Amino acid sequence: MKVRLFIALLGAALSMTLSGTANAGAHGGQAVSKIEDLPARNGDWSPEEVAEGREQLIQAFDAAWIRIIHSKRYQDVLDSEPTNMPGASEDYIIRLVDCLPQPEIAPWPEKPVGMFKDILDTGVIRQLTQGVPETQANTSWYFSGVSQKLQEMVIDDIANHYNTKLKVESIVLAPGRLPATSILTANKIDFISQLNALGGNTQGMRRRTSRRFSCTMSASTQFIHIPAKSELVQEIKSLGDLVNRPDISVCAGPLTTQTAQAFMPEHTVKTKYVNDLTVCDKSVKDGKLDVIINPLNDLSIAGIDGYVAVPTMIVAGTPLWVAAENIACDDDGNPKTEDECYRAD
Repeated sequence: MKVRLFIALLGAALSMTLSGTANAGAHGGQAVSKIEDLPARNGDWSPEEVAEGREQLIQAFDAAWIRIIHSKRYQDVLDSEPTNMPGASEDYIIRLVDCLPQPEIAPWPEKPVGMFKDILDTGVIRQLTQGVPETQANTSWYFSGVSQKLQEMVIDDIANHYNTKLKVESIVLAPGRLPATSILTANKIDFISQLNALGGNTQGMRRRTSRRFSCTMSASTQFIHIPAKSELVQEIKSLGDLVNRPDISVCAGPLTTQTAQAFMPEHTVKTKYVNDLTVCDKSVKDGKLDVIINPLNDLSIAGIDGYVAVPTMIVAGTPLWVAAENIACDDDGNPKTEDECYRAD
């Protein structure tokens, strides 16, 4: 059965993509995937083994991550990113300590079962990523280098501990909102990369309750970027000031939009999913929108000048995500639709 599954996975890897443009992040320029053609990772496992295997994958992610921060290898990544300004990530990547560097109390899972054992046996682990054009005009570019390097460390450490080799296959979805929970619970992927913040929601459910999640691997805050010559520089000194001004319109990218809309439901929040930095900059300078909210502490890192940054003191962290039990999602037959998910106890 393991051999058949491995062959199916390799076959899918050859045929699962469609033609498309180059993308950023852990997918290495791979085109958008055809989700409906992907085989699921299923086996002759009892419900208990399914649950335990998923939990073991989370435990392995955490064991590896805790050893990475304990060894201080995390710092090497921050010192090298972003590549256009090495070390600048120190000022916008936040270390959210929900897992302390204490490897003595974070053991590796013993006696792997279910999907975790199958991953180790086949040497293939499948992740969900999102395709965003590989340019510095996208906020995600300034974070994806950090995320990818940290995740590679985690996968390598798992492989080394279990004396195997692991190939990461990327399943790529187009920019925009995505039915990530549906794909995860259908076993089309093994985990979701650092696409989603822990506090957000997908397909009608809080992510914290619809999925398993690892330690937070990176975090960021949001900054209100106000044109330096605008009178708003004197009026907006905090998030509270902006919340109290629903007349001020906001431009946001994919790393900001859900947070902005949740905290400011009365505001106009325009989301730019592709080239959000340059498109938002133009929209504000053309007078179509008033301010930009973005997780970069200084837009000049992206070559955009003329703004004053106001910290919001809101912090969001991104873990790795694995499926949970008793989660079901509606299916209208279109794999791109964000159908509602719910508990099926």
